[in-house]
Amino acid sequence: MSRLPSYSVFAACTSVAVLMLALVGTAAAQPIQTITPGVLTVAVTIAAPTDPYDSQLWIKRYVERFAMEQSLELSWVVVPFSESWLLASNNEVDLVATNVASFADRESEGATFSDPFLYERRALRIRPEDEQRYGHISDFIGKRVGVVKGMAAERDLDRRAPDGVIVIRTATFPELYAEFDAGRLDAIAEAEYYSLDDEIIPSHGDDIVLIDHHDLTPGVREESVFVVSDDSAGLLEAINAFIAQTRFPL
Repeated sequence: MSRLPSYSVFAACTSVAVLMLALVGTAAAQPIQTITPGVLTVAVTIAAPTDPYDSQLWIKRYVERFAMEQSLELSWVVVPFSESWLLASNNEVDLVATNVASFADRESEGATFSDPFLYERRALRIRPEDEQRYGHISDFIGKRVGVVKGMAAERDLDRRAPDGVIVIRTATFPELYAEFDAGRLDAIAEAEYYSLDDEIIPSHGDDIVLIDHHDLTPGVREESVFVVSDDSAGLLEAINAFIAQTRFPL
């Protein structure tokens, strides 16, 4: 039985290794396919956030970094939060970046959740001068508590608020905060934000106090994700790789 010389075996193995590396390199270099070639179309709830405490500003900067690294231009589409996660499944946008929690009832055919990039705990926003008056949702019977429609805060408030709490629903956070600033709300149902390594992400100054911290589902982290259109080939893998390598927020 004849045998190949050792140098022939080495050459054959080297050729296979080079071919495999070439194939991997080719796959890694595959461009992301988007609705408009070269443009990443992203759903957000605010066109140009400027408040450093606003989660939409953190998310916008994060997506901008991703797009820059992928050599993609950006097209922002401003939408209401409620049911914004459906836009990717309808192929209206490549990416939904409205701070969607990864609830099972928000999954839809034609889109996929990314890996999580932050998590939240439920809380109530009050004024510092009211800190001695309020500590729990049950303290707001006869009071007005505001919430944005469709948010996790709304389902939490509907679940926990006892009879007598007056729930005021708005379409957007700017509208909600305007009502609070005008004194027409006693509290706001919202969230405290955390990085994946459990550090609080500052979302308010000393003029605000958050109380009644709790998990939406006891013992389960409420994680935020991007919603990615399945038609945008390569985007899900790229955004997940970015999340794995890039701590949120920047």
